[in-house]
Parts: sequence; structure tokens; C-alpha cells
Amino acid sequence: MLLVLCFLSLGCTLSAQEPERETAKEARIFRLPEFERAFLCVRYEGWHSEKNHPYVGWGHCLQPGEKYSARTMTRQQADELLRKDLRKFCAMFRHLGKDSLLLGTLAYNVGYVSNFIM
Repeated sequence: MLLVLCFLSLGCTLSAQEPERETAKEARIFRLPEFERAFLCVRYEGWHSEKNHPYVGWGHCLQPGEKYSARTMTRQQADELLRKDLRKFCAMFRHLGKDSLLLGTLAYNVGYVSNFIM
């Protein structure tokens, strides 16, 4: 019985400490510039392989004339391409001020409506 109580108290102690670790992790992300936070969030999109054509990397939609290949793309290339795409979308909404990042990220996640946007 004493052993069961020890395990229960240990479990409660460990579960009570879990939010502290998460809070510290959350605090680190809030120290990053807003653009980098958006970049990290979009990376949760998932990796796009050959079966996801015409999407490559973190979700870049191949445009006419682009030579990117999902088979040979590295994570670093995908990161650079994602940053480039996010900057492009944020620039489209720059006239809306501080909301340009929010709208640019949303536009990236919703997808390319037409070639006119690019």
C-alpha cells in the first residue's frame, strides 16, 4: 500500500512539473521575431514528397518554369523557399500594416488562388 502511494505521489509530482517545461518552451518561441514564429508554425504543414506533386518541401506550389524537385530537395532548401514564399505573401498585404504577417501566413496555408497572386 505504501508503495502504491509513493508511485501515485511521484506521478502527481511529475505531471505537475510538465506544464513548467512547456511554459519555458513557449516562452522561448515568444522571444523570436514574429516572422520566425510564423515560419515555425507553417513548418508543421508537413513534408511534401513526390506523391504530393505539384507541392514540394513545406508546401511550396511549383510554378511554371520552376525546377525544384521533391525527390532532391533538402530541408535547408525547403526552409529558404518557405521564407521566400512567406515574404512574398506578406508583401501582398503590406498595405494592411501589422496584419500583413497574419494574412500572408493564412494565404500561404490556404493555397495559391491563381498565378496572378504570385
